[in-house]
Amino acid sequence: MFDKRSAREAAPIVAETVLSNQIKLEGRLQSTSNIRFDGEMNGDLTTEGDLSVGLTTEGDLSVGEHGRVKGNVTGRNVVVGGTIQGNVTTTGRLEILATGKVFGDIVVGSLIIDEGGILRGKSAVHADESAASTVSVGVRAEVGAAA
Repeated sequence: MFDKRSAREAAPIVAETVLSNQIKLEGRLQSTSNIRFDGEMNGDLTTEGDLSVGLTTEGDLSVGEHGRVKGNVTGRNVVVGGTIQGNVTTTGRLEILATGKVFGDIVVGSLIIDEGGILRGKSAVHADESAASTVSVGVRAEVGAAA
């Protein structure tokens, strides 16, 4: 039930497109690449994988610690270190890091919430026929020297 991982394993998404914390967007952002988003977004954000090679599945999205999205988010795997105010839909995993907050309903393949992460909304965890769904609450173990 508990998922123990180091901080290095927390955000496995390799971003092809990085939008810095100096970016402020209004409208809809749709991409065919993996995205790391650290700015402010007022609107829906969708990653759709690489359509040029025939892949129509969603891509991966990482909302950095400074990232703020007010809108719905869709992607294959989504890692949240910042804040999403809207619904999140994934075919894969939603991971809410210790600094992450999601205020909205989610429909995901699997869910991981690190200790300190926040989810406020309804959740549905689905699975394809080939994979079982999982819900995990992360606990980061800290080892101190005995005094």
